[in-house]
Amino acid sequence: MSHTLATLEAITPLPLEQHWPAAQAYVGREYVPGQYDCAHLAADVQAQVFGRAVHLPAVHRCGRAGQGAQIRALRDELATPIAQAQHGCAVLLRSACGAWHIGTVFVQGSATWVLHNSARMGSAALTRLADFGRLGLVVEGCYAWK
Repeated sequence: MSHTLATLEAITPLPLEQHWPAAQAYVGREYVPGQYDCAHLAADVQAQVFGRAVHLPAVHRCGRAGQGAQIRALRDELATPIAQAQHGCAVLLRSACGAWHIGTVFVQGSATWVLHNSARMGSAALTRLADFGRLGLVVEGCYAWK
Protein backbone atom coordinates (compact mmCIF):
# COMPACT_ATOMS: atom_id res chain seq x y z
CA MET A 1 0.00 0.00 0.00
CA SER A 2 1.41 3.37 -0.92
CA HIS A 3 -0.48 5.61 1.50
CA THR A 4 -0.30 4.51 5.10
CA LEU A 5 -0.76 6.23 8.42
CA ALA A 6 2.35 7.62 9.98
CA THR A 7 2.31 5.31 12.96
CA LEU A 8 4.96 3.75 15.10
CA GLU A 9 6.51 0.59 13.81
CA ALA A 10 5.87 -2.48 15.89
CA ILE A 11 7.80 -2.70 19.10
CA THR A 12 8.03 -5.44 21.67
CA PRO A 13 4.51 -6.13 22.97
CA LEU A 14 3.72 -5.11 26.51
CA PRO A 15 3.26 -7.91 29.05
CA LEU A 16 -0.40 -8.89 29.40
CA GLU A 17 -0.72 -7.38 32.89
CA GLN A 18 0.18 -3.97 31.40
CA HIS A 19 -2.49 -4.01 28.66
CA TRP A 20 -5.36 -2.63 30.76
CA PRO A 21 -3.36 0.25 32.27
CA ALA A 22 -2.06 1.05 28.77
CA ALA A 23 -5.62 1.11 27.39
CA GLN A 24 -6.69 3.44 30.20
CA ALA A 25 -3.79 5.77 29.39
CA TYR A 26 -5.29 6.41 25.93
CA VAL A 27 -8.62 7.55 27.38
CA GLY A 28 -9.08 11.26 26.80
CA ARG A 29 -6.66 11.46 23.88
CA GLU A 30 -8.19 14.11 21.63
CA TYR A 31 -9.98 13.28 18.40
CA VAL A 32 -8.48 15.39 15.60
CA PRO A 33 -10.22 15.02 12.20
CA GLY A 34 -7.79 13.71 9.59
CA GLN A 35 -4.96 13.56 12.12
CA TYR A 36 -6.06 11.35 15.00
CA ASP A 37 -9.31 9.46 14.51
CA CYS A 38 -10.45 5.93 15.32
CA ALA A 39 -8.11 4.35 12.74
CA HIS A 40 -5.08 6.29 13.99
CA LEU A 41 -5.82 5.15 17.54
CA ALA A 42 -6.27 1.53 16.44
CA ALA A 43 -2.90 1.54 14.64
CA ASP A 44 -1.13 3.18 17.59
CA VAL A 45 -2.59 0.70 20.08
CA GLN A 46 -1.56 -2.26 17.94
CA ALA A 47 2.02 -0.96 17.74
CA GLN A 48 2.45 0.30 21.28
CA VAL A 49 0.50 -2.33 23.24
CA PHE A 50 0.47 -5.46 21.08
CA GLY A 51 3.71 -4.98 19.12
CA ARG A 52 2.03 -5.20 15.69
CA ALA A 53 2.76 -2.87 12.78
CA VAL A 54 -0.63 -2.17 11.19
CA HIS A 55 -0.50 0.10 8.16
CA LEU A 56 -3.89 1.67 7.54
CA PRO A 57 -4.54 4.17 4.72
CA ALA A 58 -3.40 7.73 5.45
CA VAL A 59 -6.35 9.13 3.53
CA HIS A 60 -9.74 8.02 4.78
CA ARG A 61 -12.53 8.24 2.26
CA CYS A 62 -15.47 10.39 3.22
CA GLY A 63 -19.12 9.41 3.28
CA ARG A 64 -20.77 6.06 3.82
CA ALA A 65 -20.12 4.73 0.32
CA GLY A 66 -16.47 5.80 0.29
CA GLN A 67 -15.78 4.43 3.76
CA GLY A 68 -17.51 1.16 2.96
CA ALA A 69 -15.61 0.69 -0.30
CA GLN A 70 -12.26 1.41 1.35
CA ILE A 71 -12.94 -0.96 4.24
CA ARG A 72 -14.13 -3.76 1.96
CA ALA A 73 -11.04 -3.32 -0.25
CA LEU A 74 -8.57 -3.54 2.65
CA ARG A 75 -10.29 -5.70 5.26
CA ASP A 76 -9.18 -9.06 3.89
CA GLU A 77 -5.63 -7.80 3.29
CA LEU A 78 -5.21 -6.56 6.86
CA ALA A 79 -7.29 -8.91 9.01
CA THR A 80 -9.14 -12.21 9.28
CA PRO A 81 -12.75 -12.42 10.49
CA ILE A 82 -13.20 -14.19 13.83
CA ALA A 83 -16.38 -15.52 15.42
CA GLN A 84 -16.23 -13.48 18.62
CA ALA A 85 -14.30 -10.65 20.21
CA GLN A 86 -10.86 -11.56 21.53
CA HIS A 87 -8.34 -9.51 23.46
CA GLY A 88 -6.40 -7.31 21.02
CA CYS A 89 -8.64 -7.84 18.02
CA ALA A 90 -10.25 -5.10 15.95
CA VAL A 91 -13.97 -4.51 16.02
CA LEU A 92 -15.70 -2.80 13.10
CA LEU A 93 -18.89 -0.93 13.88
CA ARG A 94 -21.48 0.93 11.80
CA SER A 95 -23.81 3.69 12.83
CA ALA A 96 -27.49 3.78 11.87
CA CYS A 97 -26.60 6.19 9.05
CA GLY A 98 -23.93 3.77 7.77
CA ALA A 99 -20.74 5.52 8.96
CA TRP A 100 -17.93 3.11 9.89
CA HIS A 101 -15.93 3.01 13.11
CA ILE A 102 -13.05 0.85 14.41
CA GLY A 103 -11.83 0.03 17.90
CA THR A 104 -9.56 -2.38 19.75
CA VAL A 105 -10.91 -5.03 22.14
CA PHE A 106 -9.59 -5.36 25.68
CA VAL A 107 -10.89 -8.16 27.88
CA GLN A 108 -10.65 -7.12 31.52
CA GLY A 109 -12.00 -9.60 34.04
CA SER A 110 -15.33 -10.81 32.69
CA ALA A 111 -16.00 -7.63 30.69
CA THR A 112 -15.19 -6.97 27.05
CA TRP A 113 -14.23 -3.35 26.39
CA VAL A 114 -13.48 -1.44 23.20
CA LEU A 115 -10.95 1.37 23.09
CA HIS A 116 -12.05 3.80 20.37
CA ASN A 117 -11.93 7.44 19.32
CA SER A 118 -14.69 9.43 17.63
CA ALA A 119 -15.72 12.94 16.68
CA ARG A 120 -18.98 12.46 18.54
CA MET A 121 -17.14 11.83 21.82
CA GLY A 122 -14.31 14.27 21.12
CA SER A 123 -11.70 11.92 22.54
CA ALA A 124 -10.74 8.30 23.05
CA ALA A 125 -12.83 6.22 25.45
CA LEU A 126 -13.32 2.69 26.72
CA THR A 127 -16.85 1.41 26.10
CA ARG A 128 -18.25 -2.02 26.93
CA LEU A 129 -18.83 -3.95 23.72
CA ALA A 130 -22.36 -4.76 24.89
CA ASP A 131 -23.21 -1.02 25.15
CA PHE A 132 -22.69 -0.10 21.50
CA GLY A 133 -26.25 -1.07 20.54
CA ARG A 134 -27.79 1.50 22.86
CA LEU A 135 -25.30 4.04 21.48
CA GLY A 136 -26.65 3.47 17.97
CA LEU A 137 -23.74 1.40 16.68
CA VAL A 138 -23.95 -2.11 15.27
CA VAL A 139 -21.03 -4.53 15.43
CA GLU A 140 -20.19 -5.45 11.85
CA GLY A 141 -17.58 -7.97 12.95
CA CYS A 142 -14.44 -8.78 14.87
CA TYR A 143 -11.11 -9.26 13.15
CA ALA A 144 -7.71 -10.68 14.05
CA TRP A 145 -4.91 -8.58 12.58
CA LYS A 146 -2.59 -10.37 10.13
